[in-house]
Amino acid sequence: MKVNTNDIRPVDAKPVDTQKSSAAGSSAALPDKVTTDESAKLAQTVAAVRSQLGAGQNAKLAAIEAAVREGTYRPDPARIAEQILQDAEISAKLQALLKK
Repeated sequence: MKVNTNDIRPVDAKPVDTQKSSAAGSSAALPDKVTTDESAKLAQTVAAVRSQLGAGQNAKLAAIEAAVREGTYRPDPARIAEQILQDAEISAKLQALLKK
């Protein structure tokens, strides 16, 4: 194996910043700029979607509540218990991942 000794520098030498040297050499370097023009539009879209989802959930909950009061809706206890266990398992797995 051949070792190239041309790239060896003393320990106290400053490292060469290739990004600065290449940016200085190129006249078409783009300025580093961040804008928030789209953030207001995005916030409005998110708010609209949340309100639509909330309205749908509220209507669904009201229909279930009315069916329970009328006695036409009877929840399945086994199905509810199974869902609770699945949620607990997922929560336990997430907690285990967070502790790592």
